[in-house]
This record gives sequence, C-alpha cells and structure tokens, in this order.
Amino acid sequence: MRIKKGKWSLFLVCLLGVLCAFISKAPAQEKNKEKCLEYFTEIMEIQKFREMLSHGAEAMIERHARGELDKKSLDSTLAVWHTTESELRQKVTKIYDTAYAEKCFDDESKRIERRDAP
Repeated sequence: MRIKKGKWSLFLVCLLGVLCAFISKAPAQEKNKEKCLEYFTEIMEIQKFREMLSHGAEAMIERHARGELDKKSLDSTLAVWHTTESELRQKVTKIYDTAYAEKCFDDESKRIERRDAP
C-alpha cells in the first residue's frame, strides 16, 4: 500500500508542477500577443500615413504637370515629403525589427514544428 501512495504522491507532484508551468506560461503568451498586436497596429497606422503622403506628393506632381503649381513650390513640397517619408520608413523598420525579434511574425504551426523537432 505504501508503494502505491508513493507513486500517487509522485504523480500528483508532477501533475502540479506541469499545471503550474502551464498557468504561468499562459499570461506571458497573452502579454506577448498583446504587444505584437500593438506593433501590428502601429505598423499599419504608419503605413497608411505613408500611403496618404505619397498620394499627396503624386497630386502635387500632377498639379505641376498641369501648370497649376510652380517648380519651386513643387520642389519644396517634395523635399518635405522626402524627409518625412524617410523618417517614417526608419521608424516602421525599427518596429518591424523589434516585432521580428519578439517572434511576432512566427505563425503557430512553425512554433509547434520547432517545439516538436528533435
């Protein structure tokens, strides 16, 4: 009877350890998902803003082509657009780098494959 109690105790201790590890891992995974969602949201906002600015620059080029905007105004507008675009590109690249480093772009199937690999 004592042997059975010992095995049961060992089993319960192991089960408790596994449950504790799983429970502590779940909030960390949820926090990581929330952080990744923040990165994705910020990336999308920046990319939409870049697209809007690009359309604006194209509209200014078209206005110039129609003779509605002088060359000096076009050049100064495009200089501002270029500087802003460059800054936004650098900012979004840093966010992408951070998100990649935190494995935000890894899909669940790849994580499972890596976990199951020898």
